[in-house]
Amino acid sequence: MLSEEKKLEITERIVKSDTFKNAPTSIAILRYLVQANIEERELKEGIIDIEFFGAKADSDKSNPRVRVNIYNLRNKLTKYYGAEGAGELWHLKIEKGQYSLEFEKQQINRKQISTSRYKQVLPYFLLVVTLAAFVFSKLPDSAPRIWKGFIKNEHNTNLFIGDAFGYGGQTISGLKGWTRDFSVNSPEEYYKMIEENPALKDMTTLADFNYSTRMAENATHHLSRFLTQWGKDFEIKYATQTSFLDIKDGNTIYVGRLKDQTNFVYLFNEANPYFKIEDMMVEFSHHPSIKDTNIVVKSDYKSSDFTIVSRFTGANNTEQFLFFSDHDIGVMATVEFFTNTDSLKAFTQMYLKDKTSFTALFKAKGKERTNLKLETIMVVPF
Repeated sequence: MLSEEKKLEITERIVKSDTFKNAPTSIAILRYLVQANIEERELKEGIIDIEFFGAKADSDKSNPRVRVNIYNLRNKLTKYYGAEGAGELWHLKIEKGQYSLEFEKQQINRKQISTSRYKQVLPYFLLVVTLAAFVFSKLPDSAPRIWKGFIKNEHNTNLFIGDAFGYGGQTISGLKGWTRDFSVNSPEEYYKMIEENPALKDMTTLADFNYSTRMAENATHHLSRFLTQWGKDFEIKYATQTSFLDIKDGNTIYVGRLKDQTNFVYLFNEANPYFKIEDMMVEFSHHPSIKDTNIVVKSDYKSSDFTIVSRFTGANNTEQFLFFSDHDIGVMATVEFFTNTDSLKAFTQMYLKDKTSFTALFKAKGKERTNLKLETIMVVPF
């Protein structure tokens, strides 16, 4: 039986390793799970969402962040024990489908294998090596070119989800609830509204949570499934709680609506030589071979959705991949498209040649917010 001090000692050795040094969220969750183990508490997804992520206890909305971050932590532990922690006597385990962490003692056999034993084992060893070589020959030999910078560079990758700001208080029904006001998109704008309308001070309050659609869960699922096959994970953050300091030193993937996401629109406008976003208009100009044009990207969410996808190199040799749409159909359709190896290969061969930076406009057609068809409007590499 391990003592509390020994469990904490093992944990500290892990969080200070090279595997975990650039994963603050995984470190924090690991410490949280270890403490729960010490206290002999059984954990479930909902408990972690409330205690660790600060979700509301009465919320009936499912959030993928617990599953994604536990999945990432499990992968990091596997990677750690495959390298730096290969000789550890005690392993930290999180079984698939579970959320509680356990300390598992390893059986280490130090008996020397005799020469005759080697002769018996050798044919099987050679068979395993041959099979392994065959299997690895069938695996992709390199990451897709569009994503290679995200997968190969030393920076952390952050997935920024475009959520909607809101405030609490009396709603239009006269009851208490959460209000989404399209003209109020940050705490600063909320306090400005209160200054201009003092009567609202006693009727409303600054909410401690925001809102995101099923687009967030859908995009997280596709990106997690795609990037983890290349050994890359990411941290999930929310756009309304993001500053340029958060963006500066890491790879960025943004998924969400175009409206009111000023930080990511600024990134787009600064990086793109031919495109500029102004409100719900995309302006295209100064290209040497394509005529200037303006495209209105406001759409009817019931049947279609315009989408802007842009991938480029950011500050400090970071990588940026932005997925904008007026509603959620477009983002869901294009994230699925750009995490599919077949569509990635066809897109790269058809449009990019030797380029990796590009901006593309699509139109997603669907029904009941389900994508049925993705139409390419224009693709411009740069």
